[in-house]
Amino acid sequence: MRWAFLSVVAVGIVIGVMAPVRRAPAPVAGIAEAAPADVPVETVIKPDSNGHFLAFAQVDGETIRFVVDTGADMVALTLDDARRAKVKFDEDQFQVVARGASGDVMGQRVVIDDIVLDGKRVRDVHAAVVEDLDVSLLGQSYLRKLRSVHLAGDEMRLR
Repeated sequence: MRWAFLSVVAVGIVIGVMAPVRRAPAPVAGIAEAAPADVPVETVIKPDSNGHFLAFAQVDGETIRFVVDTGADMVALTLDDARRAKVKFDEDQFQVVARGASGDVMGQRVVIDDIVLDGKRVRDVHAAVVEDLDVSLLGQSYLRKLRSVHLAGDEMRLR
């Protein structure tokens, strides 16, 4: 069971690390912008030109850009995003958090106090701060606590 969990996390992280993602300094078409944290609304996300579903969410009050990854078992934060959100971690304590096709994935498991996407607040979210991750992943440790996640055609709907 533990290996199955680590395998799922590894696949999600490897996809996030290996997939080319353009960095954009400001929200662009295809990226869901964060709504006020106290008003939950349906989020409709269209894929970007690389087929990724991108969204901005607040992590402990700090806006972070995510790839919404239904295949990732948990939320994974880049080092920079974790620092900006003031998530407590210690790089000296990094250990293998997953194994992927390219080898061990190093990081540290953490619990994020609060993630909010378009008013959909989830508290005490299990996550990992991951070394060498290019973009943060919004995985199942957040998504499974929503009312629904629906993929149809060229859009993802989160409620």
